Amino acid sequence: MKPGTFYAFAGLTAAAVVAAGVAVSTQTEITSLTAGTDPAFPKLSENVNNVAKIEIRNANSEFSMTLTGDNWGLDQKDGYRVEFQKVKAAIVNLSNFKLIEKKTADATRYERLELNDPSDEKAKSRKIVLKDEKGTVLADVVIGKLNPNLFGTGGAGTYIRRADEKDTWLARGQVDLGEEPNNWMARQIVNYGQEKIRRVVVASPEGAEIILAKADVKAPNFTIENLPEGRSIKNKDEADPLAGVMWRMMFDDVQKAEKQEWPAKPWVAHYTVWDGYTVRIETAKFGDDFWGRFSAEVDPSVTDAKKKAAAEKSVAEINQRTRGWTYMLTAGDSEKLVSKMVDYLAKPKGA
Repeated sequence: MKPGTFYAFAGLTAAAVVAAGVAVSTQTEITSLTAGTDPAFPKLSENVNNVAKIEIRNANSEFSMTLTGDNWGLDQKDGYRVEFQKVKAAIVNLSNFKLIEKKTADATRYERLELNDPSDEKAKSRKIVLKDEKGTVLADVVIGKLNPNLFGTGGAGTYIRRADEKDTWLARGQVDLGEEPNNWMARQIVNYGQEKIRRVVVASPEGAEIILAKADVKAPNFTIENLPEGRSIKNKDEADPLAGVMWRMMFDDVQKAEKQEWPAKPWVAHYTVWDGYTVRIETAKFGDDFWGRFSAEVDPSVTDAKKKAAAEKSVAEINQRTRGWTYMLTAGDSEKLVSKMVDYLAKPKGA
């Protein structure tokens, strides 16, 4: 974990720890347990900045994340980047777990505390292992039932069972491990609301186009520039959802581009933003799902030097992040990216 980004966060966590102790000592209605001073994972507490591998298992999935250079990636998704803030929170929160009270060592009672083996298909437990770059285990634990209000507003309690131990413990602290890889990955591809879009061109593999545009940035709706002669749009805002595809655009899955054999002529959409660049989205169907490839380029019509420099910076960020990857698109987004002109037209008069 990046040392430079940890210490301020750790300070906030320490403050929360003190608050938890105060809550226990001042609120008579709160469970009167000791605040706890013994770390549940002393080796982790001493090596928070040395964690380089995280392995997680639950009844439904098993996945791992590895630190490569300064970036964390999901091993089962070709190293696709995960949210560093989530990684940091998991490491710090686990390092601050404190032992409160020893519980049962009877394996037949583990399930009541949600501490049975996560390999059981009905298990609610989650197992997490943290290692350093040499493979040394810093923490290995089954995370069980959470009591979020054990210390009132001061903190939560979690049942845990450490590796190679029969004893279970109630510990002060909580950690969010997600349920699947998607809970960890940085799933947002792009984020441009309709107000950011100046022009849209969607072309089918056969070459048919839908062209949307706004006369100016304050125009309330997009118009279809290439309406067939004698036809009209269903409603004045009918095309706006197509223009808004890139607003908080998320993927459902991701993989390396070389794993797919793309058609020579996919669907192609060009979204030109007012800031002076264009995002290109290629869309193709593989099995039952639509996948997308992304790239960006500066709008050649931009002449203002400052605007062009800012556009070049945005283009570089998009291309660096998306190059070499393909993304499974959500059903709602893919439906729009493969739409046809007829989808937006009002019925002819007399039809």
